[in-house]
Parts: sequence; C-alpha cells; structure tokens
Amino acid sequence: MSASLRVYLCLLASLALGWLVLQLRTTGAGWPEPDLLLAGAIALYVGSHGVRMLRLGLLTLDQRDKALALVCAHALTAFPSALIPFKIGEILRLAAFRHVFGQWGKALAVWLAERFGDVLVLAACILALYLLDVRLPESMRWVFLLFVLTSVFGLLGLFAVATTFVYLNRHLVLASHSTRGLRLLRASHAVRHLELNIQRSVEGRMSGLLLLSILTWALEIAAFALFAHRFADNAPDAGAMFASGLLASLPGGAAGAGAFGMIQTFALAALTLAFLAALLLALRLRIERP
Repeated sequence: MSASLRVYLCLLASLALGWLVLQLRTTGAGWPEPDLLLAGAIALYVGSHGVRMLRLGLLTLDQRDKALALVCAHALTAFPSALIPFKIGEILRLAAFRHVFGQWGKALAVWLAERFGDVLVLAACILALYLLDVRLPESMRWVFLLFVLTSVFGLLGLFAVATTFVYLNRHLVLASHSTRGLRLLRASHAVRHLELNIQRSVEGRMSGLLLLSILTWALEIAAFALFAHRFADNAPDAGAMFASGLLASLPGGAAGAGAFGMIQTFALAALTLAFLAALLLALRLRIERP
C-alpha cells in the first residue's frame, strides 16, 4: 500500500467518524427514533450500493484481477462523494477507478457504462409511468427529456466519431506530417481506445448490466418509499414516490428529501467504516501469516 493511499484512508476514517459524531451532537435530538421501517430503509439503500458493486464486478470481468480492488474503490469513495454537492464527487470515484486500472481509458469506460445503464433504466421507467398515465411532477418531464437526449446523442456521437476517425486516421497517417495532424491523430487513437474499452466492458453482459441497474434503482426508490411511509401522514401515490426517490438522487437533490439525504449519508459513512475495518483486518492477517 502506497503512502498516499495510507494518508487517504486515514483522512477518510477521520472524516467518517467526525461526520457521525458531529451529526449526533448537533442534530441528535432531531434524528428519528429507530424502528423496523427506518432500519429497512437503511438496509435497502446499503443493498443498492451492494448491487452497484456487483455491477462494477460485472463490467470488469475482462480484467478479473481488478474486480475486488474496484469494488473497494467504490466503497471507499462513496461517502466523500456524497458530501460533495452536484455529483462533483464522481470525479473522485473516477480518479479511484484510474488508480485501480492504472490508465484513464478503462476507468472512463467502466464509469460511462455505469452511467449509461442508469440513464437508460431511469428513462424507461419514466416513459412507462407516462404510458400508464401515472401522474408525475412537471420536473420529471425535463428529467426524462434530459435522459433521452443524453442516451441518444451519447450513443450516436460515440459511434459517429469512431466511424469518422477510421477514415481520418488513414488520411492523417498517409498525408499529414504537421504537429497539428499528429495531435489530432493521437486524439483519434484515444477515442478509438475508449470505444474498444467500452465494448470489452459490456460485451456479452449488456442484459446483466441493465438488470443490475434496474435492481439498483428499485432498491433506492424502495428505500425512499419506506422512509416516506415512516414519516408521511398520508402515503403518497406511486408516481409521486418514484419522482421523489429519483429526484433525491439527482444533482442538487430535491425539495423535501433532505432528511432522506441525511440517512443516505449515514448509511454510506457506516459502509465506509465497515470496509475500512475489513481492510485493516485483511492487512493484519496478511502480516501475521507465516
């Protein structure tokens, strides 16, 4: 284990413990009384991250020796990522993936495959609710349009750029000797390498990726449903429940989802400390092994 990684793990343990202590001291009186529904909501949310780890393992089957390290990278970056607003913490996760694979190409490919699975599943869920004539907030229409545009233009853009670069590379190799041409050639090779990494990550596993993405979001929305049922005077309908659960997980959160966000962060802090304890135990056993 490198010195920089040791420093990060120490800072992470201090941050998780400090956050838990601070929250219990400042808002301890406002925390809900523990009961089965609240415990179930926390368990479902932790379970959704367990499914996310399975999905990461699925996307890394072409490099099986990196699967466990990638799962640990997710577990040890989920908590600090949750504290950073507007999903900027995804940069930290991406950097952790890069540390595991030793290159940006594969790390970015796995991250993009994750995001594509999420966007595709959520867009399909929102479309199904519209087709079933379930009432949804106006904000969900814009979320749906954003997801559809991201999926369509992302796929078309990737394949269009990859196809164009095949012919562009031939021209650059045969005709261009300028500095600008060589830079463009290097960029086209990087994009082509990213495309190949994405194909290797999802080849023969697309159905598994989509099923795990469906299960991930089903668990997250079910966790929010239990939480809302625990504290709401009148149980909201299915459309409002889905919309609130989804918006609570999008950049910026959603109005009224702050308490659930606190529960999410608490669950991630506990998950982080559990993984740190397991990592410390594994290192101790390795040292003591003759």
